Amino acid sequence: MTHGLWIVERDYMVSVLYQCMPVNLKDLTDEEFIKEVIKRIIPIESISPASGGHGEKERVDELCKILEELGYQNFKRYDVQDKWGATRSNVVLVIGDSKQTFWIIPHTDTVPVGDPALWSKPPFKPTFEGDKIYGRGTSDDGQAIWLSLLILKNLDASNLKYNLGFAFVADEEVGSTYGIQHLLEKDLFKKNDLIIVPDAGTADGLQIEVAEKSILWIKFKVMGKQYHASMPFMAVNANREAMRFILKLDGALHKKFDATNEIFSPPDSTFEPTKHEKNVDNINTIPGTEIQYLDCRILPKYDLDMVIDFIDSQIREFQRESKATITYEFMQKEQAPMPTRMDAPVVVELKNAIKELRGAEPSAVGIGGGTCAAFFRRKGFDAVVWSTTVPEVAHQADEYVHVSHVLKDRDVIMKIVSKD
Repeated sequence: MTHGLWIVERDYMVSVLYQCMPVNLKDLTDEEFIKEVIKRIIPIESISPASGGHGEKERVDELCKILEELGYQNFKRYDVQDKWGATRSNVVLVIGDSKQTFWIIPHTDTVPVGDPALWSKPPFKPTFEGDKIYGRGTSDDGQAIWLSLLILKNLDASNLKYNLGFAFVADEEVGSTYGIQHLLEKDLFKKNDLIIVPDAGTADGLQIEVAEKSILWIKFKVMGKQYHASMPFMAVNANREAMRFILKLDGALHKKFDATNEIFSPPDSTFEPTKHEKNVDNINTIPGTEIQYLDCRILPKYDLDMVIDFIDSQIREFQRESKATITYEFMQKEQAPMPTRMDAPVVVELKNAIKELRGAEPSAVGIGGGTCAAFFRRKGFDAVVWSTTVPEVAHQADEYVHVSHVLKDRDVIMKIVSKD
């Protein structure tokens, strides 16, 4: 071996050895830390079994390792088995012994990738491009996880004016049955606590969400008669009848429930046909069964039972002119609770911190998306949803997070919870 080749091989071996050495998370800069935890978390898929995944347990296992590496051993896991037999994992950590707790509530599950062809980056392998980090779940709701871990990395527990609580929850994307709803039965939260859910926001961080729309997810089953495609007069084409019905219902719902409320964006109720299940395998068969889903986000002024009664009337009317029959079931039904009070301490504290650090007055808004905050409000807790984020990336291909947004939000939170 020549001297030059030996140097190259030595340097290569040193590089490999260095990459294999464990990283001391506390020795990293804040930017390096965010990137390191993202590299460890994002590759572990955490999609609900309801959406074809295996749940959050493995991702939460890694999250707990990170907490331990940061020196936090006193977290508690709340694992629950779901109806598919999967373990759904929640983790709660509280620091301090004050009478009030400031809670941060991230969720650890993600939505599926969708059409992989729409992604220019690998969904479950983080891609780093300047201030952006791409990957499924980096923003929704990874951003809240990175924020929480960053706060814990640098925390001086002796300088807290509130307890600092973190609840990393499961199942948010499909209803929170095994997540925050499960934890709310455990008497972990007090009515005078301050609760922030970093699960929505704007790029300037100047909107505080205090209200949400009601959510109604409906699975429609349209039954016709299957037959050979060359003999349509012998069939009842469930595909055609489903399209006719959904389009008719879509127009009727928008016409009937047409109120607007400018606190929300968009200001009206939305009724969107979304998922459509597979029918027949071959082109030359008329399908006898069609399954179509409707995602409804409805202004709080409308009672969901009134909306459902109207849908029933539309089904009866349609079936009088069609040979198809229609049944349905609810995949989610959540009546919107009362909004969080504008003078609630969490709203006041957050507004003051944002105004002081960013030099602008934040506004209170409502959203159409469902978050954990709605379940708190339903139980009488004051909760808000807030973060600095790019709103259009959630659930999209090439989802990404800005590292700078995480750093800015850390500053706001620490302004609220620190004594000085």
